[in-house]
Amino acid sequence: MLGNSQIAIGEKLRAARLQNKTSLRELASKAEMSASMLSQIENGKAFPSVRSIYNIAAALGLQVDYFFPNDNELSAPVAATEQAAAQMTAQMTASDLLEAHLSGETGSSAPAFDDTLHPPETPVVHAISRPTIQLTGGVTWSRLTAQAERSAEFLEIHYAPGASSGASMSHHVGREFGLILEGELTLELGFERHSLRQGDSIIFDSTTPHRLTNGCSSPTRALWVVLNPD
Repeated sequence: MLGNSQIAIGEKLRAARLQNKTSLRELASKAEMSASMLSQIENGKAFPSVRSIYNIAAALGLQVDYFFPNDNELSAPVAATEQAAAQMTAQMTASDLLEAHLSGETGSSAPAFDDTLHPPETPVVHAISRPTIQLTGGVTWSRLTAQAERSAEFLEIHYAPGASSGASMSHHVGREFGLILEGELTLELGFERHSLRQGDSIIFDSTTPHRLTNGCSSPTRALWVVLNPD
């Protein structure tokens, strides 16, 4: 279920954009964010970061209070954003979060991995202290690098029985590499379907529509690398 705050902001954003006769791409360029993320905000699927709220308001010639008509304090938008972002963590699918990571808009819809768990200079990530994000439907991402890498995500992913990366197939820039450590995953890739079992590996272009699903009765654990070309 979508939060009331994110739905309200999305509706107000769309109304203001149409009133200004501005396209998604035009507004996205002025607000320094991706058009796809702006579309997700309008549809109530993502919540804008504080910086994005100010950028969007400025681009549309609006006061920030337009998005928060009941808030009189300047700090109210910040509190509302943080609360909605926390709610969105449990509502995002793996596909949603991956797209947000690759577009650089993670702060808009969910908190990023906690980079304070390890010093920037450490080369080691111990198993008990991996930065982890819980996603909707029983999917978990555990990052295997101490800090965020500029052009790659190196992850251990967990899929509970019946879990899927999204309700529909998604696509984005990049290239993905996967190795099944335990269990099974079904990869829908374009018009093809691939069954991956323990020890199987796969490489594919992320621009091809795809979805991962654990259709078996036991959990699945896999290594996953997503390369994002600069």
